Amino acid sequence: MRINTKLWRAALYFFFTLFCGLWLSMLLAGCAPQTEAANKRVVLYCSVDSVYARPLIEKLRAQTGLEIEPIFDTEATKTAGLANKMRAEKARPRADVFWSSALLQTLLMSEDGLLEPYESSAAQDLPPQFRGKDWAGMGVRGRILVSGEAANLESLQTTAKSAKWAHSNPQFGTASDQFAAWSARDGKEAALRFWRASKRNGMRVLPGNGDTASAVANGDLDFGWTDTDDFLAQKREGKTLFTVKTTRDNVLIPGTVSVVKGAPNPENARKLFDAIVSAQNEAALAKQMPGVFSLRKLEEKSNWQSGGEHFEFLGNAPRDDYKKWPKEWREIREELR
Repeated sequence: MRINTKLWRAALYFFFTLFCGLWLSMLLAGCAPQTEAANKRVVLYCSVDSVYARPLIEKLRAQTGLEIEPIFDTEATKTAGLANKMRAEKARPRADVFWSSALLQTLLMSEDGLLEPYESSAAQDLPPQFRGKDWAGMGVRGRILVSGEAANLESLQTTAKSAKWAHSNPQFGTASDQFAAWSARDGKEAALRFWRASKRNGMRVLPGNGDTASAVANGDLDFGWTDTDDFLAQKREGKTLFTVKTTRDNVLIPGTVSVVKGAPNPENARKLFDAIVSAQNEAALAKQMPGVFSLRKLEEKSNWQSGGEHFEFLGNAPRDDYKKWPKEWREIREELR
């Protein structure tokens, strides 16, 4: 029996086309979820303590539908560490959004051209001093002096005469913000005189704010400068620790959110920025993280209650001109090493 060549070729072509169509459909079906996930991806560099940031990030995922990839850093170097990482990645940014627990590094990166200007409608209800052309505030913490015994000091200069007190390393975290603030208020020479006198009298420089609060709470030191959240962490452990209300010397340090210049996912970055800085999520962070207060309610006494403690004295802390901080910091940084 002779085989009809044309019919055979037509059959082969039909089955080959059918196979290719099925294979392509399966391939596209397998790739679709990955493509969809990629379109929702956003990388978040975050220096807020992960134990508090992660639950809020889960809420942000649900609110925005974004696939948020958070990257944290170490306790001692976290804000400066992430900022330096972003500087190293400037040519090819990996991060889309920077959520910082402090302000100074954000201001420095803004001057270095690492942040993308963005005016978010979600940040318009923030006080003007807590908004920049490329950043917005997200909660605020206070720099406070703590003591193992109830004390009433008129000035932090009293601590400079003591050999049993500590300050966290001013090259990192909110300690940098604090010295930038002091320098902007009283001049760099006044800030450096305080630093020199303290070191001459044996002041200890500890890696982080948690170390400082712990050393005072354990009775190893008389005084120490730390943050409100680190103070409350010791109180939750049942430690005896007091705030020293040196209102003139306290510093209010806002957290910040920024879109990274050259972000790989700019549209998603702006969407995440809007969600983080919203009044709803600032309130959620303040409720979840003891020692964080709302920037939108600085004049309300109830705002300054957290973790079972009252911090109303922080409401009288100086309102700093944050624009001065970068210049002041660049002039005192080397000696503070």
